[in-house]
Amino acid sequence: MSRTTNLTNKPPLGTMIGKRLKEINQQQKWLAQEARISKTYLCAIMNGRAIPTLAALKQIAKPLGLDPFDLVAALFGKES
Repeated sequence: MSRTTNLTNKPPLGTMIGKRLKEINQQQKWLAQEARISKTYLCAIMNGRAIPTLAALKQIAKPLGLDPFDLVAALFGKES
């Protein structure tokens, strides 16, 4: 069963990741596998419950085709 994601109440990093997943028509499960992190950790990052390491941000950025520095900026709530 598919869940609808509400991007309006997510932190900037979660919003950026979520929007990119929609653009490339992929799901969190795919990203977690590609980034070699657990889906639980990815979900916690996206919901602002976990602060990712720089290594994790790099792992997340690669399959999404994003610059890791854009994810760092989003983590701190800054526009890239």
